[in-house]
Amino acid sequence: MHQHPQPRPARRTNRALTAATVCVLLLALAACTSKDDDTTSPSADTPAPEVAADILGPEDRASGEPVRIGMVSDGATPAFDASDELRAAEATAEFWNTHRGGIGGRPIEIVACEAGGEPAGATDCGNQMVEEGVVAVAQSQSAVGDSLWRPVHDAGVPTMLFQTSSQDALLDAQSTFAIVNPLTALFGLPIAAAQEQGSAKVVFVLIDVPQAVQALETLGPGIMDQAGLDYEVVRVPPGTPDMTPQMHQVADSGAGVVQVTGNDAFCIAAFNGLRAVGYEGTIVTLSQCITDATRQAVPDGGLEGIQVASSVAMGATDDPTFQLHQAVIATYGDDVRHADDPTTMGGYTTIAALATALDGITGDITPETVTATIKAMPPQELPGGGGVTYQCNGTTSTLLPAVCTNQWLNTTLDNDGQTTTYEKIDSTDILPG
Repeated sequence: MHQHPQPRPARRTNRALTAATVCVLLLALAACTSKDDDTTSPSADTPAPEVAADILGPEDRASGEPVRIGMVSDGATPAFDASDELRAAEATAEFWNTHRGGIGGRPIEIVACEAGGEPAGATDCGNQMVEEGVVAVAQSQSAVGDSLWRPVHDAGVPTMLFQTSSQDALLDAQSTFAIVNPLTALFGLPIAAAQEQGSAKVVFVLIDVPQAVQALETLGPGIMDQAGLDYEVVRVPPGTPDMTPQMHQVADSGAGVVQVTGNDAFCIAAFNGLRAVGYEGTIVTLSQCITDATRQAVPDGGLEGIQVASSVAMGATDDPTFQLHQAVIATYGDDVRHADDPTTMGGYTTIAALATALDGITGDITPETVTATIKAMPPQELPGGGGVTYQCNGTTSTLLPAVCTNQWLNTTLDNDGQTTTYEKIDSTDILPG
């Protein structure tokens, strides 16, 4: 097996955080979709009203003075539109106020702000949250999350982040709670697949930009050696329409597993290239790679058998956590444009996870009591998480104290490129710290 140099211990934390940030930036890039019109795309699996009512459960209405929760999204930008995060957040708060007694018996009031995908906009949103007197701020994902986090953190307001690209946020043990460990996205599934298949080598196919390559150069040696696996990195320039030459390299490498990381356009070229060269190993990727565009551009069952890592049970119609998400959006999300979309589900999961973490809070509800209650929370099932549990007490990762779970989901695509059954996997043993 090829021996890789180990990272220097003295620089491990800083370099590892840089790599972790890169992982989330790749996720944020992949999640960006084209800016759309005002049409609504309802879910094909939207439950009937009587079924939704049964899933939502009995009423438990909140009353009294509202608890103000900030929700910040990139919103509508020239390149993509994440506004459904805000719409889903509002729908989730309405559900919680009607069926879960709000927070501490008081109704949740969402204070929304759109950052526009710009650092200045995110800073403005952070300052607005402080001025509005919110007791906590939630955000699903953003590449400019650090600009939001800084003014909020400096004001002592806790943040609940579904996934974050902020190094300082991930290192914060005071008042930041990041649900997803970014390292699980890059390393968890390929290692699990290689171990299951009995493969000795993994090839990582990723976009050839310095930030992306740095993640593997920094953490790859230690993590892959610990897993007993050799690996190779195949860098592909952005915008490459035909990856057949690079995929010949993958096929000739002898690797039993290949991980493809990028947005859907990048993944389409990689999947088609692997098919063209007749690669017979296991292909793994991230959920952001699998979109309707991917399904249309990789025809004739070309996606069948690909394993996908996901943080939520998107499309798992037999899963109770996804069924509840669907019922909430169907009942309270009339303005949600795309019900079956990771952007929508991210908005739902972030607010629901924050509200779940605050279950049982009593007395004055302030930034200080919110922070203390989240840190004291017991393990809870992640809303929409397909059985994943989370606990934000600072012990999940000594390297990244803000992280709340090392668990994630694995699913295999069927002949139509749709997800099948999700399996929960815990990557604690393969991650540093």
